[in-house]
Amino acid sequence: MKNNVCLALIVLVSACSNSSGGLSEPLDAAGLAVDGTSGGDGNSDAGLPTRGGSDASSAAPGCEQAAALCAKINQCAPFLVAAIYGDVATCTDRLTKVCSADATSAGSGTTQANIQSCKDSLTTATCNDVFANNLPACTFHGSLANGATCGSNSQCTSGLCEHGGQLCGACASQGSAGSPCPSSDNAECQSGLVCSPSKTCVVPATAGAACDDSTQPCLTGLFCTTAKTCGLTVVAGADCPGAYINFADGTVCLGKSTAANPQLPTQIATALVGEPCGLAPGTGLGPTLCAPGGFAGCTGVAGSIQLLGIPTQGQCAAPTPDNHTCKPSSTCLAGAQCIADTCQIPSGNDCQ
Repeated sequence: MKNNVCLALIVLVSACSNSSGGLSEPLDAAGLAVDGTSGGDGNSDAGLPTRGGSDASSAAPGCEQAAALCAKINQCAPFLVAAIYGDVATCTDRLTKVCSADATSAGSGTTQANIQSCKDSLTTATCNDVFANNLPACTFHGSLANGATCGSNSQCTSGLCEHGGQLCGACASQGSAGSPCPSSDNAECQSGLVCSPSKTCVVPATAGAACDDSTQPCLTGLFCTTAKTCGLTVVAGADCPGAYINFADGTVCLGKSTAANPQLPTQIATALVGEPCGLAPGTGLGPTLCAPGGFAGCTGVAGSIQLLGIPTQGQCAAPTPDNHTCKPSSTCLAGAQCIADTCQIPSGNDCQ
């Protein structure tokens, strides 16, 4: 599991994993996102059995940063919390379990002192700090040297366990600007850098700065305009400045508003288990996700493609609960993976 603050969101989307720093994805003329990177590995979430003599479902020493992180994310991107977890309380519960699993891992830097430092930094952090991967106090550094087998970022002295979507990997150095980030994870990059959709560590662009949908993402609340500069997204009711999906507040603009073709932001709709979902679900629906807390529960149907980790057309399916049987294609609850055919919150000890 990734201990970097962005990974707390896990799942998918782009917020952190495919890192469009601004949580706003550009759309093509048909209203579909043009960035084809995926924000999740499809096995993104689930519960936690007892492992190594420790019950990771109960809070490890502290883990108070989980509540602080969920509160900060909800302040900056309430739609993401609702889409991935359903509510702040569920977010806190899931991230506490992830933290607990990390804390029991061999060589982990998830200590009470580090947890407190992360919690303190979140009280003064800005939204741009959170989504620009600029919370160094929340990247925990363990005792395992580069090359050592690991399952969690917090086990490594570098703060990065490079495992390419697999359960286990090896400790590796975080990348500087221009370095590759092959797993599309901000944790692969040094603080202040995000992993671009083209899988390179970059400084996210600010308002008015040059941008590119693939190589140079914008900061939170911005989108890359047709002029290739970062522009501000707008709230519901205002004229759309361009085409984008804003995962921070769940609004969508299908193009620039003009007198002849007025465009106002629309809210991403929600669907229940068994109902159509996706970025273009058809039947007259606009972008639709599964709710509550079912962001990853939209299963693609035949002919659908994945954009931003979401199928263009799908159907809402219930995620597999913790400790229940799963398949590699299953969607577990947030924070878990399908390990040994069971949805579990991974622990670094699984790799020792």
